Amino acid sequence: MKTESLPETVQAIIAQAGGLGLRGAFVYVGASAFTYRCAEPHGEYRSSRPSRLVSEGGQGFVDYEVGLQCRVNGKRGHVWTLIIAYEPNDVYTVWLVEAHRQRQPGSMVLACQRDVYCDTLQGVIEAAYDRAIQEHNQGFIPLS
Repeated sequence: MKTESLPETVQAIIAQAGGLGLRGAFVYVGASAFTYRCAEPHGEYRSSRPSRLVSEGGQGFVDYEVGLQCRVNGKRGHVWTLIIAYEPNDVYTVWLVEAHRQRQPGSMVLACQRDVYCDTLQGVIEAAYDRAIQEHNQGFIPLS
């Protein structure tokens, strides 16, 4: 992924998570299939409302305005998604969710850490992922 073409706010999220290199959180969690939400490409752009877990039409999802999401290595046969939402009060919320047919809000959230400051973002992502792997996959990280 070429970060130069991304909005500046999204570039900042990537940088604060340790970048895309070997020492960053995204390599640590096996991130792929990156997508983002940000209405303005230049300057800092914050969400107008906090991210939240909602249910619509019987399916749950994380509703956010500004942030980055990607797939991460999780339980074999399951889809785990990491979402880093940039909140109106200049902090992040880190969501780790699992997609499944029912997607009931109560069962899809593997981890959620609110009020994450930029200087702790990488550590929070890695710790949330470690706890989810331990709790939901018996400590085993699948390689494919």
